Amino acid sequence: MGQCLFCQNEIREVLTLQELFSFGKKAYGTICRSCHEKLPRLVAQTCCPGCMRPQATIEWCEDCRSWTCSYPKLPIAHHACYAYTGIVKDWLQRYKFQGDYRLAGAFTNDLQAFQRAHPKGLFLPLPISLASYEERGFNQCEEMLKQAGIRYVQFLGNQHAGGKQSEKNRQERLLTAQPFSLRDGHEKYLQQEIILFDDVYTTGRTLYHAKNLLYKYGFRSVRSITIAR
Repeated sequence: MGQCLFCQNEIREVLTLQELFSFGKKAYGTICRSCHEKLPRLVAQTCCPGCMRPQATIEWCEDCRSWTCSYPKLPIAHHACYAYTGIVKDWLQRYKFQGDYRLAGAFTNDLQAFQRAHPKGLFLPLPISLASYEERGFNQCEEMLKQAGIRYVQFLGNQHAGGKQSEKNRQERLLTAQPFSLRDGHEKYLQQEIILFDDVYTTGRTLYHAKNLLYKYGFRSVRSITIAR
């Protein structure tokens, strides 16, 4: 059945009786059962209802309260699949920073499930800067959607010319200037529900730049999803 994208062991799935007699069997794809069970799912944790940050209460976190003050007209509608820890953090290191392109399909099931939950939504992966593209050779978010067979559009440009977000501290991230711009042709998508897609939600700065730009130019239905938070 192939190798697990996380542990590289051969995938040998043994179905449970429930899966064997179920019409909706769990699709593990390219992740073995052992690694799948280790994934730090956020739906099983107490999280902020705005950004899904793991915490002790179900009240809005400090970040979401701050963003609401900065952007009072922007609705908070974010979904994250996993906590940014353990094998998820290892995955991103290998995929995004070491350029292991094979890992693009690791979370296909999660992306497809989100698409089924929002069938009218149109995915818009956040673009990376020219410098990042020249170094990495691919946009990690676009490649994940391709692997998942999910249609997406790209009408955002990224003019960021400073240091990488991953190399900045929290305060430096929050002070990052608007990097995005709209390309010609975006007008035909104004009436559609847009789903912004990024790999990790850290402070929310990047996603709020994108959301603010879209609402400024007439988009009225924008939500977002990241693999990790």
